[in-house]
Amino acid sequence: MKNKQNIIFIIALSLFACSPGESNAPETSINETLPPSQPDTEKTAPLPSRTDSLAGDRKVLTYQQLIEEFDPGSPVDDGAFAMPADAIPAGHVFEGRLELIDENTQENIQVLRGNPDVDPEVPQLPEFDFEFVQSGDFFIPVQRGLIITDHPIWNYIIEPGRVWQEENDGGYSRVSFPFSLVWKGSNAIFNGVMSFLFNDQGISKVWYQTTQETSISFSIDLWGQLEAIYHPESVSQSEQIRAAFEDERSRRFPTKPIEQLAEDYPQVDVSQFGRGISKNHLTYYGFVINGVNYVSSCPTRYGEYAYCEYLRAPSYSTAKSTFPSLALMRLAQKYDPEAGELLVKDYVPEYEDSPGNWSTVTFDHTLDMATGNFRSARYMVDEEHFDSDPFWSEEYYAERITAAFNWPNGDDPGKQWVYRTFDTFIVTRALHNYLQSIEGPGADIFEFLVNEIFIPINVGPGAHTSARTKDNNWQGQPYGGYGLWWIQDDLAKITNFLNVDRGAVDGEQLLQPDYLAAALQLEPSDRGVDIDSRTKYNNAFWARVYDQQDGFECEFWAPQMLGYSGIVVVLMPNGSSYYYASDNREFTWLDALKESDKIIPHCP
Repeated sequence: MKNKQNIIFIIALSLFACSPGESNAPETSINETLPPSQPDTEKTAPLPSRTDSLAGDRKVLTYQQLIEEFDPGSPVDDGAFAMPADAIPAGHVFEGRLELIDENTQENIQVLRGNPDVDPEVPQLPEFDFEFVQSGDFFIPVQRGLIITDHPIWNYIIEPGRVWQEENDGGYSRVSFPFSLVWKGSNAIFNGVMSFLFNDQGISKVWYQTTQETSISFSIDLWGQLEAIYHPESVSQSEQIRAAFEDERSRRFPTKPIEQLAEDYPQVDVSQFGRGISKNHLTYYGFVINGVNYVSSCPTRYGEYAYCEYLRAPSYSTAKSTFPSLALMRLAQKYDPEAGELLVKDYVPEYEDSPGNWSTVTFDHTLDMATGNFRSARYMVDEEHFDSDPFWSEEYYAERITAAFNWPNGDDPGKQWVYRTFDTFIVTRALHNYLQSIEGPGADIFEFLVNEIFIPINVGPGAHTSARTKDNNWQGQPYGGYGLWWIQDDLAKITNFLNVDRGAVDGEQLLQPDYLAAALQLEPSDRGVDIDSRTKYNNAFWARVYDQQDGFECEFWAPQMLGYSGIVVVLMPNGSSYYYASDNREFTWLDALKESDKIIPHCP
């Protein structure tokens, strides 16, 4: 039993979630995780844009294969899950529960990266019994966001799919929908699709597969076919669910394939977007300018993902910028413009057991990774103690907050930048307790973020949950430093809100302007804490200065949100933004910065 637990623990550590260099991949040296240097070696051409599914005779996931046994020995082409361009409208309406049978019997797995001796429960899906409703040809899960399961390893995220009919399906209607497996306590995500046939009397077997992930050191294919039961029944508030989904679709950020960028702006070399990232490690990328999100497709090991618009990537440490930092900006705007000057010790009583000095450490110091409490000021040294520091393995709040505070004093606050996810966990708790001091004991800092920022800027329900400590069935304290999951639409809306609207919605300022200006490097007198001579950190945002030596006519700053595995969001001074999700620790965006300059100059 102990060996089994050790295997799970080792894998879980490799999937944890931090920032560039944050990390939990034992095989990687610290130097390999440094984000400030930007390699410009071209490793891949841009991905093709998404296209309509192939029409014509179906070759895989046929009527016969879904009704009877089907064992191809591997996943199938992901294009088989896409609704064909010539699809017939569904002849049936799905409303009720989809239940899978004997999930624990599946053992189809291929380990492509990481320890091949995985726990026997890794290839097995968690119990699946969830409600869905249909709206036109859309298949809508009732429960969105992170779903906590009883499985020892996996949680679910389920996204909307499609319903249609094909000529050779024997009068059945066909469903496919995207789902993801999320490692418990981790940010790593493994993306897949399910498909089945149904009518008013019954249901076929369900084929499932995962063929893509954003995970730094563990890569797998899972696949199989399971018996299923369709439980037709009325779903509570089904009309409201349909209406909310249609509203969600209507509020999507305008999108075009990345190739269209060259047609809209002929001076731009589209091949420079997605450049520098290893093709087999790239989840997706996009470029937002003038109100359009130019998006890549979403490749898998078995073709293009059928539901690219719902493909989720982990936030890793982009959560530091989008969660506790934005929460502080909103609290400052709503309740106290100087909330950043509040003392951590007044809101997190566990500091009393710390060997460090928290007497004058503010919320702002903690967001800036400049608390003065650390062992080593060397780049990422404290952060990289994943194998020995209990913070990374503790699941409950009490033990994790104790570990987060268990660092000696090394300098005065505000003087020395030392990257530490431990501090982000502390400040997230401080913000949570500060919020409760105003709104009462039922308030929750992540729900505050969702209600006050995500919903007003139309970030969809798939992003309305966060990874949390194990208290109350994994509903304890949000991690803060990681533990969110993004689709391309989320990133377009968040970056536009920050970089174009400057924290306002419909004329109402949601974010405190001074804190936002500091984070976006709009205030020369407040650049933040030094990382090196050309890089700063301010309010949980990275920033780098660019000038003549980079090929530009003037000096300017470009803020970034960065995540451990190779999650990059660059907020450019001309109002555009560039983002990508990957899992090979590759951080490069200079070429995209230069192409954006061709459309709207960064220099006045």
